[in-house]
Amino acid sequence: MNRSFELVEFFSGRKATFYTVLFDGEELTEGDKFLNNEQVKQNRAFKDLKHYFFNMLEKFGAQQQFFKHEGRQHDMVRAYYVRRENLRWYCVYWSREMVIFGNGGVKKVAKTQDDEHLKESEYAMRWVNQCIEQAFDEGRFGVDYDGKITGVTTFNAEEF
Repeated sequence: MNRSFELVEFFSGRKATFYTVLFDGEELTEGDKFLNNEQVKQNRAFKDLKHYFFNMLEKFGAQQQFFKHEGRQHDMVRAYYVRRENLRWYCVYWSREMVIFGNGGVKKVAKTQDDEHLKESEYAMRWVNQCIEQAFDEGRFGVDYDGKITGVTTFNAEEF
């Protein structure tokens, strides 16, 4: 899924700033797609997921205990989840102050690869991770101490 995209500020609080991804040709951001998904909203873990999400913004920052490693060995792709429940929200975990949220859903299978939607959501975040790491290495992307992105927020697929 090598598509051009923009990083858009999603939510900002005293302790963290959360971004989401808007792919070219899409009207909704990936984060909004997740929050508007009926299966997600009806999942028993959704209320807790939202509660911790907003607490991270205002009180604690993005604590690593809520982010399960999902990508390749040395990347920053994670799944945000609550207490071993089956709700997964894929993201790029940059720091306690900044996370980039993608899409996700209810995991009903043993392996993410066995659910096409979850697989696409995770792989999309792998692509985002690859692009921001390259831009960071080139000095075109950074994050300040408040979790605000410095540098590029638009990523053209042809450049990466």
